[in-house]
Amino acid sequence: MNEGVTPRRPTIFYELLNPELNPTKQPPQTEVIVDEAWGICVAASDTTGNAMTVATYHAITNPEIQEALKRELRSRFPDPNQQLTYTELEKLPYLTGVVKEGLRQVLPLILPIHRYIFSRGLSNA
Repeated sequence: MNEGVTPRRPTIFYELLNPELNPTKQPPQTEVIVDEAWGICVAASDTTGNAMTVATYHAITNPEIQEALKRELRSRFPDPNQQLTYTELEKLPYLTGVVKEGLRQVLPLILPIHRYIFSRGLSNA
């Protein structure tokens, strides 16, 4: 940044260190940058992991879902040793549906806020 080099694409760290975007015109302390880095690394890991756990549970415990997934995967990837890429997996409609349903079933929060809202009578909407 001191040499006037800007990244090819925006990054959170470039924005944090950019004095033009900081009202104090001072770079943030190292601890702030480290905290931001950790936040980025672990953001949504609990919620995403929870959603995929729910989707996996339902896929494993429901023989129809499990068989449909196996059929789709075997038809597209007959060699069990074949490396699968995210791009290839994203093209599988049934697998995509299972993942989306898992995400739909799980609240995007790791705390039981819905219980808090209903126990306090805050849900008047």
